[in-house]
Parts: sequence; structure tokens; C-alpha cells
Amino acid sequence: MYKIGNDIVLISRIEKSIKSPSFLNKVFTENERLYCKKAENFAGLFAAKEAYFKALGTGIKLPLSDIEICHNDNGKPYFKGIDNCDLSISHDGDYAIATVIMW
Repeated sequence: MYKIGNDIVLISRIEKSIKSPSFLNKVFTENERLYCKKAENFAGLFAAKEAYFKALGTGIKLPLSDIEICHNDNGKPYFKGIDNCDLSISHDGDYAIATVIMW
């Protein structure tokens, strides 16, 4: 059975939030913080983590920083150490969106 999670985030909301070191540390791993150069990058990763838990259908059961999103050589995002899902992140205008498909 496939499970799907989707999330959309207003980039300006995350832009304000990432000014707080406690938010950054609570939500993003060190590698993710190093990867992200702009608020839209942080917003995409945030949306991806929210979409992951929506696909699980369990609610958020652990800190978002316990899940790490990496990128392959082509820039495609994936969840580190999680093999049974696919991830897509996109940005358009003021929004970032992510979709997770699990099997």
C-alpha cells in the first residue's frame, strides 16, 4: 500500500523563524543548515519533514531534526537512511511544497 504526504509552506513564515537559533536547531540538522543558503531552501526542507509525518499518518513523534534530508549528485532530495519513500520538493513564488510517497 502506498502512503502519500503533502505540505505547503509560506516561505516568509520560515524566513522569520530561521532568525531564531532554537528553531534552526530544533528543526534542521547541522548538514541541512550548512546546505541551505536561502529561506526558500529551509522552507522546502521544513515542508518535506511535515509531509513525511503526514505520509506516516502518526503525527510528529520525534524531533524534526532527527530526520535528515540530503541531495544526490543531481540535486534530488532524499531522506537519509529511509529507503521506502520518495521525496519531491518544489518552490514557486511565495511557497515551498513537498510530497512524500511511501511504500
